[in-house]
Amino acid sequence: MAYFHLQGIEGVLGWSIIAQSEPVQIVMEAFKVGPFNLKTSSESQVFILKYLGNLPEVNTLSYYLFLITTALCFNILIAIITTLPRFWYFVGTSLLVIALVNLKLELLLLFGQDTKLGVIIALVLYLPLTYVFNAIKSDVPFMKRLLCFLGITAILAVIIFFFSETKSPFFHLATYGFLNAFILSLVFILMIAHQIVASFIYLLTRSSLGAGSGKSSLVHFSVISLIYLINLALAYLHETRVIDWDFLYIDLFLLLGVSAIIGIWSYSNREEQYGALFKFKPIGALFYIALAIICFTTIAHFAATANDPGLEVFRDFIIYSHLGYGLIFVIYVFANFLDPLRRGMQVYRVLYKPMSMPYFTFRLAGLIAFVAFLVKSNWEVPVNQSFSAYYNGLGDLHVSINNKPVAGHYYWEGSIYGYNNHKSNYALAALAHENKEVEKAIERYKIATIKNPSPQSFTNLSSIYADKKEFFNALFTLQEGAEVFPNNGQILNNLGLLYSKTNVLDTAASFIDKATKISDTKATAGSNMLSLLAINDIPVHPDSVIEEYEIEKAPVAINNSLILRNKLGLPSTAGFESKDSTLTYLQASLLYNIAFNHLFQEDSLDTWPLQQYSSLPQNLNHREKLQLVRALNLEKNQDINQAFRQLNWVANSSQLKSGEYFNLLGLWALKHEAPYVAVDYFKWAIDRNVKTAKLNYAIALTEIGDFYKAIGLWQKLLLEKDRNVQMIASEILNVLSWDAQMLESDQQRYIFLRYRTSYQDTTLFNQVVDRIESEDYKARAIFEMTKKLWGMDQSEPAIAYFSKLADLKISNVDLYEAIQWFELKMLAGEGNIRGLAQKINQGTEFDNEHIIEKHYYTGLLNEASGDTTQAREHYELIAYKNPFFPESVIAAANFIGINDRFEAYHILLSALEINPKSVRLLKAYILQCARIENENYAEHSLGTLKELVTQEDYKQFEKAYVTLLEKVKEEADNF
Repeated sequence: MAYFHLQGIEGVLGWSIIAQSEPVQIVMEAFKVGPFNLKTSSESQVFILKYLGNLPEVNTLSYYLFLITTALCFNILIAIITTLPRFWYFVGTSLLVIALVNLKLELLLLFGQDTKLGVIIALVLYLPLTYVFNAIKSDVPFMKRLLCFLGITAILAVIIFFFSETKSPFFHLATYGFLNAFILSLVFILMIAHQIVASFIYLLTRSSLGAGSGKSSLVHFSVISLIYLINLALAYLHETRVIDWDFLYIDLFLLLGVSAIIGIWSYSNREEQYGALFKFKPIGALFYIALAIICFTTIAHFAATANDPGLEVFRDFIIYSHLGYGLIFVIYVFANFLDPLRRGMQVYRVLYKPMSMPYFTFRLAGLIAFVAFLVKSNWEVPVNQSFSAYYNGLGDLHVSINNKPVAGHYYWEGSIYGYNNHKSNYALAALAHENKEVEKAIERYKIATIKNPSPQSFTNLSSIYADKKEFFNALFTLQEGAEVFPNNGQILNNLGLLYSKTNVLDTAASFIDKATKISDTKATAGSNMLSLLAINDIPVHPDSVIEEYEIEKAPVAINNSLILRNKLGLPSTAGFESKDSTLTYLQASLLYNIAFNHLFQEDSLDTWPLQQYSSLPQNLNHREKLQLVRALNLEKNQDINQAFRQLNWVANSSQLKSGEYFNLLGLWALKHEAPYVAVDYFKWAIDRNVKTAKLNYAIALTEIGDFYKAIGLWQKLLLEKDRNVQMIASEILNVLSWDAQMLESDQQRYIFLRYRTSYQDTTLFNQVVDRIESEDYKARAIFEMTKKLWGMDQSEPAIAYFSKLADLKISNVDLYEAIQWFELKMLAGEGNIRGLAQKINQGTEFDNEHIIEKHYYTGLLNEASGDTTQAREHYELIAYKNPFFPESVIAAANFIGINDRFEAYHILLSALEINPKSVRLLKAYILQCARIENENYAEHSLGTLKELVTQEDYKQFEKAYVTLLEKVKEEADNF
């Protein structure tokens, strides 16, 4: 009883943690395309942990323990009845008959009968034996009598088990047998109601030595009794809701427990009063202890099943009886022992041997006082509460046999009798919510929060309001709950989550922080603190949060900390370990975020485990996100070819996010300076309603020089709500429509040169670039013209423009570094191996972003030095890696093609599938087609090339192709 009493309703109902995922966008990389600042991002799922009160599960264990314990005690009481004098024996057997009738054995359908057959069987089993022990075999020891009745009870249990046609027959007995235990429990409370006052006499007089030495006994007894009765009176006023002071009232169940323990001693001293029936040893002691066990078991059962109407009846009986009997017992003491107390005599020895006021008079007067308090406080209330507790038990019974409509009826009856009781209304709310009767659930949860509220009733009601998008109702409900339960971590946690949906983030953090101070909610609230930081882009290092709240082992906290790290670009040392190949949603998210974090680490990620997990049929629901993060890491690892293929597969197979993935592919293409590839991806993204793709599409169209479409789209973007987009659109439209003489700033001149001059417009380019005053803008314009010429395989003019950069003072570090890296590419492309080696030896350091360049240049150097073995190793590493770095692909194909022309063909074809309009790749592919005499594919690619280059360049290349093809055919004929 103490355990469940200290737990309260909250501990009995328990909590469920609901994990809700919320998407957050994490920037992977920021880059520039001309004047535009672009960034790639991807979505991660941060977990928000919300508490909900458990649905009222039936505590079947409590019902069965209640049945077993009370059955054992009833057997003790039956055995005691057989020891009573004849008159009291008949009284006892009459009560036994009533108790057996109260079990309603006819509902068990024994042998298929709904008659009183069960009661008849029970009477036949018990009554004859009681008579035998009382009248015929009266010398049989008590223990043998008890064992006989236990045997009869076992026989009855076997009959019920095998021949009852009712589901859960013993559950029926526990439910319907509640009344017997309930009545005996209340009788026991009345028996011991005066024990604490009696204990004052024992404590004050047991050490008294004689007359004159103990005047203080009377005074002390009067004072301590007065204090005790005043506290009981305050508790009574509090229970009857007359006062609600901030005062420490007597715990009524503690009061009962103390009274019961003291009562064991007192009952032995009272043998003078009941000795005609039985002696204290052993019958009186067994009688007392059996009643005590029944009483505390019944209270524990009510507490364990959250049956608050039953507990309220006990509270009423405890306070009314202790106040009534306590007051009368003080009068009883004064009436009988005033002079002995004044003389300091050991009154405790004769406490139950009254001289003036008979003990029976005290019992009767105490009963009258008890009834007076009961009537004054409306006697109908405990009666109705008793019916409510009974119906709540029947509701539990029918829930346990999955007959919820009938259970709902009984809970409804319980709510009628037990006004505003928690048990009935919470159960009805749960049933209504389960049946999607939302308004009814709200009504019942509201009632459950009125009289004996639980934190669960507040959180569940708030959750329903939140689901209905009634934010303020949800917030006010939890605020009310926090007032009633100020130290409840679950309410504080949920309240913080509600505030997090507003701009009052400091309040949200405050409530969540308070929840972390409570042990039960520490890990959950700590995880939510991380989610709050991640969702709202608050730059707090996750390690400080994890250390403060000690949540380093909580899986959700690890997931949320990874997301926060990813948003801040901080590397993590977290690893993934799973004992099972089947991933849960949380495990899949952890694996995703750990892999995602490698985008911000120097070392590369082995993506093979991601492929293994995603390929398993049981992980089908997680396949998309795992394949996505695999593609992201492939791109980071510079395996651009596979990254594009992987992400393209994800985009085409996704049902919900294909547009986002196509948009990301387009951004990758822009990053790798392939706007003609990006155009298609952005168009597909727009078709799938990705709003951000419109701006990206306009940029890509502008990059490829499709001004007719671009201007139309930029004009539409002028109407966007985003002010930044409007400003960009206005600036670009001006440049695209103005003449060169109208340009007002260096930035406008730079944009004009990038988009309004092609690699053939060198005259116009030179005129405008000379007007740029900023050396950074001038350098950028010249550098971009160099790249245009180089990409069109115009090496000599590209080198000529590149040489102009040497005279400029460039302050932009990123631009300067890009120029240095491009110089290496040009040296390698021109075959200037000596110059390449010198440039590298000047201190060039290759990081992960330039790992392809490292292998490419090393391969060239090895090839030039005659180390073909090392050269092959490097070329094979880069052959299928980056189609947007055509020089490396072509160099690898040329080297490998010396021994395997078809492998060289596949290398070039693989790159061309991703980067189909690269002039350098097209030329290399067409020539390779000639080498393997694949004229049909070569002719198709020649048509593509013709659209990209000038007529003169095309004729010159076509002549080289025809010459090579004729040479290959001639060699084949002469083989």
